[in-house]
Amino acid sequence: MTRAVRGASAVAALLALAALAAAPGGQVKPEGAGSFRLADRGHVWNFPADHWFHDGYRTEWWYFVGFAEGEDGRRFAWQFTLFRSGLPAPSTSPDPSPWAAKSTAMGHLALADLDSGEREFVQAVYREAPGLAAFPPSGGSAEGVIGRMPGPPGARRPWTLAFADGVFSMTAGDDRAGVSIRLTAALTEPPLFHGAGGYHEKTPGGGASLYYSHTRLRVAGRVRLGGEATGVTGSGWMDREFGSSWLAPDQVGWDWFGLTLDDGRDLMVYRLHREGGSTSHASGTLRGPGGTRELRRPEVEALAEYRPADLGEEGRPYPAEWRLRIPSRDLDLRIRPLLEDQENRLPPGRPGPRIPYWEGAVEVLSWDDSAPMGRGFVELTGYRTPIPAFLGGQ
Repeated sequence: MTRAVRGASAVAALLALAALAAAPGGQVKPEGAGSFRLADRGHVWNFPADHWFHDGYRTEWWYFVGFAEGEDGRRFAWQFTLFRSGLPAPSTSPDPSPWAAKSTAMGHLALADLDSGEREFVQAVYREAPGLAAFPPSGGSAEGVIGRMPGPPGARRPWTLAFADGVFSMTAGDDRAGVSIRLTAALTEPPLFHGAGGYHEKTPGGGASLYYSHTRLRVAGRVRLGGEATGVTGSGWMDREFGSSWLAPDQVGWDWFGLTLDDGRDLMVYRLHREGGSTSHASGTLRGPGGTRELRRPEVEALAEYRPADLGEEGRPYPAEWRLRIPSRDLDLRIRPLLEDQENRLPPGRPGPRIPYWEGAVEVLSWDDSAPMGRGFVELTGYRTPIPAFLGGQ
């Protein structure tokens, strides 16, 4: 697990945003969000342009997870996420410097062997500046690049995300950790919008993002883990969010479920929680042969959170199994991790922003008889530390 920064300014920018969130009176309210744009209920979606960055927002990310089977028989779960965190606009100048950063970029890569349990997580952080992180405008790159930045020190290839002709492509890796991916993810379904037309409310007071997913991506490429590379094929899920106000003052993080069911339905559930784990707000989206349905609390119930025994000297405070009920859709699901410890964390002594969160592959079973019903991913944030401002927290 590593993190890379060219120059201290990237670290300073990240820490400054985190300090802003923690300072008394520094919380960004949904109606204010400082100098950043708020999510617009009337946003008119335009694809493929909306796959690219949206200037002026505080936070946006491109999140990909998936399952893959190797030519050598290994079964993998993978995650690639690119974050773009806007910086407050500098004072106007008649001669602005090209080195004045508008944002910072952070990349996360996790790759797990589901049979052996081997898992690597690596991180890279750069500021948006010439030669460092770049987010070309839509149509601004002949290669269809959405985002690009150098990899961790010693990496032979940059980390990139691109889109062309209905296919995302991504490259990321860390040579020292012996992990890398070079994957394509082809669209097979139209966008799945969450909330009212993609306007996804996170708090009763107006915190919201613009949010859509692409489910059941067709994935192919190569992965390397433990120094051994193999060709892979599989499936994936892409989440795309941008906005400037996620969490209310009493919310410290979220539980996110992205599940593909064997009967053809896709289910997303977002549960925002307070310190201690109690539910503050919950919602979801269910798409199936009969259409798409927006789910609202109390229609969505996340119950029976079983916590594992301590997984190490630091402890792992995350739930380890969930009961997810949507009575109106006759769904009563048992969700179980395929590996116990899937926390993304920097090891002791490794420099870099420490934002531990659980990002894991899960199986979906019937609650009553444990019959297989699908698979997916779960993301758990805010259990060890509250989510910092530059990732959507207060």
